[in-house]
Amino acid sequence: IVVPPQLQREDKPINDWFPHDTIHLTLTGVLAKSSNIGTVRATDKISANGLYDYLRLFGLGERTDIGVRGETQGILPAKGAWTSQMKDRIAFGQTLAVNGVQMAAAINTIANGGVRVSPSLIQGSATTEDGQVVGTDTTTERRVVSEEAARQTALMMERVLDPEDGVAPGAAVPGYRVAGKTGTAQATGEECGCYDGTFDVSFGGFAPADDPRFTVYVVVKNPADGGGGSVAGPAFAKVMSYALKRYAVPPTGTRPSRLPVEW
Repeated sequence: IVVPPQLQREDKPINDWFPHDTIHLTLTGVLAKSSNIGTVRATDKISANGLYDYLRLFGLGERTDIGVRGETQGILPAKGAWTSQMKDRIAFGQTLAVNGVQMAAAINTIANGGVRVSPSLIQGSATTEDGQVVGTDTTTERRVVSEEAARQTALMMERVLDPEDGVAPGAAVPGYRVAGKTGTAQATGEECGCYDGTFDVSFGGFAPADDPRFTVYVVVKNPADGGGGSVAGPAFAKVMSYALKRYAVPPTGTRPSRLPVEW
């Protein structure tokens, strides 16, 4: 993927978070370096309808129905409302909104070999005050991407934690292969109902990357400084490290991904 310093698209140019000349990235490199421009260029290869359908399959735009009051379905514009500009923005995470459980379930889909498992808070079953039955007894599954596509995506996500080529080396768990991705979201203010200049940063991932046991998603609201890799990444590493040790998950002992980030 050829990534220019700035991408001119319709009404507004698209920029990356880091300054650069024209660079040549693989799709792995686009993920590892969190390039908005590279993401948009990659998404040019899929139709707007195709992207919308995949986002819905991953669970965006619909409530998870885990039984928690006040859960929102997030924001995913209706397929008929999409424009080319909207598709570009949605590709790198603008013009849509998700809740934390939606995002964790989407990441977990890749960890689970491409099969989305509906999330639950209760082991077994329980009935909410409004009569909704929730819990693992009601779990549903659906295939979103092929097992091979999920495996390749996990290999690419490992490079996000690379100390030289990735943006989140602080999310690494010593001795384990970890796959993950950073996130940055513009936040809205309660008073104005508009973007108020604050940001939420996140890191979500799973380990061991080649034989996943746990998926963890960390969100930090309006940090004083830093992004998903430097703020949420270390918090992710602490939580994941505890989970792996608590449940005595041994390292797989395999070599981590070395997929190229440039060409």
